This record gives sequence, structure tokens and C-alpha cells, in this order.
Amino acid sequence: MKTTIKTLFILLFLWGNVLSQSLSLGIGTGISIVQGHNYFTNNLGPAGLYSINGTMSEFNGLKFKNEKDFAFNIKYGFKYLPISIVTQIHYMPMRGNQSVNIYNSIFRQNILYDITTKIDIWSLNIGVRYVTEIFKVKPYLAASMLLNYFGDTWLEFENGNDLSMRRDYQNGMRYGLCFGIGLGYSVIKDIDLEISANYDYMNLWNRRGVNQIYEIHPSAEERMNILNIELGVYYNIL
Repeated sequence: MKTTIKTLFILLFLWGNVLSQSLSLGIGTGISIVQGHNYFTNNLGPAGLYSINGTMSEFNGLKFKNEKDFAFNIKYGFKYLPISIVTQIHYMPMRGNQSVNIYNSIFRQNILYDITTKIDIWSLNIGVRYVTEIFKVKPYLAASMLLNYFGDTWLEFENGNDLSMRRDYQNGMRYGLCFGIGLGYSVIKDIDLEISANYDYMNLWNRRGVNQIYEIHPSAEERMNILNIELGVYYNIL
């Protein structure tokens, strides 16, 4: 009986050590590079009405490329396991810009407008990391699920003091996957720096399908894939 109790005590002690945890909060900033040649990266082209990207748009593209990224991160680790659970909230203000001649029916001539295209994306990233540690350096591999809210697509028209904005079309929730690598470094006690590179499949699921009401060249929503490079700082609170 005493041997059984002693064995259980040892097992509980070891299990508690394995599950002893760490909790870190972090912020990060970086760049999101929109990949490929498609509606999201193409030049705006001439103004008109186009059946494109699963909807009707005033332009042929949005001219997104190197976009800003801001992140708030929560990292939950296990002291004696090479696994971390990470939750991240990303804000990506997508902005494209191009000058376009638009015909003005009042003045009966083309007027050059500076056009800014806008989509604000909020992304919830929930995933796991496989982490190793070599002295103070912590390389890792990561995989995550993405829950992305694509804000509506807006167009801003500027000509001198004339500034106007209108919604081009509506968006909504999109779902995807993220795979990445990174490197952490313990700067001082309780403070870690991280640099990461992630490839995000932003809208694998819940994209707009082909809508047959757009009889001329009906199309589905194109995929938005992003290469995200981020620098972050973490504070270890546990």
C-alpha cells in the first residue's frame, strides 16, 4: 500500500512538472506582402463596372502589395514540453493607390483623381508551435487556423480639395490556414524578442462563389494569400 501511494505521489509530481506552464503577452508589427497577380494586386485600370472577384466592382484591381500589420499576441507554453499554444489578433489596413482619369458628365471632360482602395482586415489566429531551445535562442515551427473578417471594400476619390468616399462592395467572414517559422530570443529576464515569417491562406473557405446574375464574365472571389513578416516583443507574466 505504501509503495502504491509513493508511486502515485511520484507520478503526480512528474505530471505537475510536465504541465507547469508559462504565459506571455506580446505586441508585434510587420509587413503583409500580398502574393500573386490577381484582383487584389492588379492595377485599378480604367473606371467602369466590372463583373470580377465574385461581385461587381468599379475597377479591375485594388493594387494591394506591401501592407502594414499590427498584432496582439498571447502565448501559452508548457515548461517541459516543446509545444506552445498561441492566439494572435492581427489588424491589416489594406491600401492601394493609383491616379485614374474619370469622365465628369457635368464638365464633359476627364478629370484626374487620386484613388485609394481600402479593405480593413481583422484576423484571429489560433494555433500551435513546436519550439526548441538552444541557449537563449528558440526556433519554432507553427501552424494555425485563421478566422478573418474582411471589411467592406471602399474607394476614396481625391482631386485637389475635392474628397469623397463610397463603398464598392460588401465582404464578410473568411476562413483560412497559416504556416510559419520563427526565432525567439530572451533579451533579459521575462522579455523575449521574436521574428517570424508566415504564409497565410486568408480566404480558403467562405469566398464568394460564381453569381450567375452577372451574365458577362461571371467570376468567383479570388484567393488572397499573404507572406507576413513580423517583429514582436513578449513579456512573460508566468
